[in-house]
Amino acid sequence: MILLRSAFVRMAAMSCRGKHSSVNMNGGLVRKAMLQFRDKSEVLVYDRKLKDTHYKWAPWVACGQMLVFINFADFYWRYSMDQDEDGELVLAPTWKRASISGIALVAGLGIGGGILHFLTRSVARMKVVDRGTTVVLETYRMTGRSTRTHRYPMASMFSRDKLCTGLGEKGVTKTGSPQYSLRAKGDPYAYILNREGEFIDPQLFDTLFQRAAYVYTQ
Repeated sequence: MILLRSAFVRMAAMSCRGKHSSVNMNGGLVRKAMLQFRDKSEVLVYDRKLKDTHYKWAPWVACGQMLVFINFADFYWRYSMDQDEDGELVLAPTWKRASISGIALVAGLGIGGGILHFLTRSVARMKVVDRGTTVVLETYRMTGRSTRTHRYPMASMFSRDKLCTGLGEKGVTKTGSPQYSLRAKGDPYAYILNREGEFIDPQLFDTLFQRAAYVYTQ
């Protein structure tokens, strides 16, 4: 029993040393990556390469599909029919009409709201400013006609995605997922960067923002 316990202790110690070495290595990569921002007040690291008004159609699509669901809910509430015991057509029970109409309303609002929410989390441009201490994200407004700016400390940004895949012309193509998500500590929703956009250095993103980099900089 004593020998077994000693073996577990040695294995745990070796594991800790391995993790410590990994932390030091990744921490060194982060510090090296940060050097390129040291003497620069602003660096553009991502550009969607689209006009700020590119998504001006989105609010109309969201409102249009919401109207479709609302009209369906209204029609079902007013005219849904069932057969009674004598085979006569009568207005469907209130609970049935209310349930179906309610589901239609929730679906319409959910889909429309989802479209607009996606729009406001989509990044048009991303910059690193203040010599590497701050990240500036420009996202599309809900109207789709302009952008708004969000500022975060560099150390608060992280991603659970890996940008570099080695696939596609730019090496960032990911099968089944055209988006790269970037998060800020304390924000429940991710920002979305389309992989078709222009990344100044995909490897830089993985070094600075992949989940491990965020942990090592704390």
